Amino acid sequence: MNAEELKQRFEPQTGESFEYERQLWQARFSPCGKFLVGAGYDATVQRWSVKGDTYTPLPEITGHDGWVQCLGFTGHDDRLISADSWGRVSCWTYSKTEPQEPHWTVPDALAGWVRALDVSPDGKLVAIGGNGSVLRILSTSDGKVVREVADLPDTVFSLQFHPSGKTLVSGDLKGNLREWEVASGEPGRVVEVEGLYQLSRIQECGGVRHIAFDADGSHLVAGGQKTPGGGFATGSPTVVVFDWQTGERLHELVAGDTQEGFIYDAWFHPEGFVAGLASAFPGKGKLFFWQPGEDKPFFVGAKLTNGRSLSLHPDGRRLAFTVSSSPNGNGRSLKDGAYLGGKARVQILRFPEVEDAASTETGS
Repeated sequence: MNAEELKQRFEPQTGESFEYERQLWQARFSPCGKFLVGAGYDATVQRWSVKGDTYTPLPEITGHDGWVQCLGFTGHDDRLISADSWGRVSCWTYSKTEPQEPHWTVPDALAGWVRALDVSPDGKLVAIGGNGSVLRILSTSDGKVVREVADLPDTVFSLQFHPSGKTLVSGDLKGNLREWEVASGEPGRVVEVEGLYQLSRIQECGGVRHIAFDADGSHLVAGGQKTPGGGFATGSPTVVVFDWQTGERLHELVAGDTQEGFIYDAWFHPEGFVAGLASAFPGKGKLFFWQPGEDKPFFVGAKLTNGRSLSLHPDGRRLAFTVSSSPNGNGRSLKDGAYLGGKARVQILRFPEVEDAASTETGS
């Protein structure tokens, strides 16, 4: 389909909307489509039961120490892996409605902030990386370390298993994509995402903030901020598409001006276009759909700003667009003697022309 045909079919309409009283870093639909799971800045995992157009809050999952910023599902076995800014990684039953203890938890899975997590295609392994100089691969059955790569040169911001399950790719602060053999932990090639890192005076700025493969692993999309600057992180949100077999840089989209922030989520839709979002200052950073090779996105959600994550429901008909808003700390007014905290909103977006191919299976 060309860009105009894609726009006609996939330009979304706003549906349900609901809030959580604290910020969420992301919210993802479960593989079965019956749950939406959110990673909370308040050290909780939030959940909603999804039945048709109704999103019902479920009891929160507690047990983390800091910001929960990473989530991953192990497949269709009802298991969820979560990780936080204190280095803890835990495994839960995401459908369980009563209070629960984790199946396993590793308090010091990393000596520092877990910024990236991905589950292998077969659901048996989970890779984690972040502020430490170590990349670890754990077993999803018990949390034990299966493989470790030490002495990494830079902070890891993003991770993605190749669909084959044989390799793992990390995106780091310096704008590099590093390939690793899963079976051995041996390093492979290094592909630079030129422009996503800059030393601005004394600040190291930027990084590959998000990566994702298409279904067969032939292409990879990397997102961050082009020519990032220090201070208030000024720079233009940018996504780059690579031919992963050759490492060739194929297409680039600058998805906003220098006030629009970073790309925090981007992935290939089954129809081949890239869905992504950027987030920055209040009212900045937009949702967009882009056909690689085109100069401009075929859809820009001008009112869908400050997004942190975008999740496609298994039925293919709707998206969960997560927004986190944080009041400015400088001169913030008090309310009843306390500062107001940030909060999150989840906006459901619908593709009206997409057939309801999976509604019976998912119960939606």
